[in-house]
Amino acid sequence: MKATLKKALTAILLPLVLVGCASSSPPARFYTLQALVPPVEHGSIDFGDQWVGIGPVRVPDYLDRPQIVTRGDVHRVQIHEFDRWADRVGDRILFVMMENVARLSDSKRVAPYPWPSAFRPDRRVVGEVLAFEADASGGVVLRTRWLVHTPGAPADGDVQVTEYMENATAGDFDSITAAMSRALQRWSVDIAKALAVD
Repeated sequence: MKATLKKALTAILLPLVLVGCASSSPPARFYTLQALVPPVEHGSIDFGDQWVGIGPVRVPDYLDRPQIVTRGDVHRVQIHEFDRWADRVGDRILFVMMENVARLSDSKRVAPYPWPSAFRPDRRVVGEVLAFEADASGGVVLRTRWLVHTPGAPADGDVQVTEYMENATAGDFDSITAAMSRALQRWSVDIAKALAVD
């Protein structure tokens, strides 16, 4: 009789305990990177009549996750369980770059990888994100390696290694993600200038 009563109480109380534990966790906050209208000194950058493909752009596995990652010391990163990306960060980086480059050139002939089979880019940007996170003081760094080339042709461009730093408020993910968007903006400006026709 006592065993039966104990089982009944356990069946009633266990879900309440689990609900109580779940409700004590803070709600997740979601962020996204934004395409910006990059500043250009002398109007839009001229791509001529080129069709431009952006991508692929490889992102390290430790960054390409739902949680936002920040840098601790040299060998340590912090994964923020309740501060998350609203969409897959690798896909979002590619989309933001494409939008920025298109806005810089005022061109509708820019597409992100993978593009439709009917799309035949005259020039293509391929790249790799080497680092893209805020440090303990809030400073954001974007370190990249990239190349502009002509599909089907021998290597016709130099590999560029670039680094962009932006200030943000430590621990403030609205500020951090805004700074990350600004860093992507600066990378997009360099890419657009490399695509410009003479």
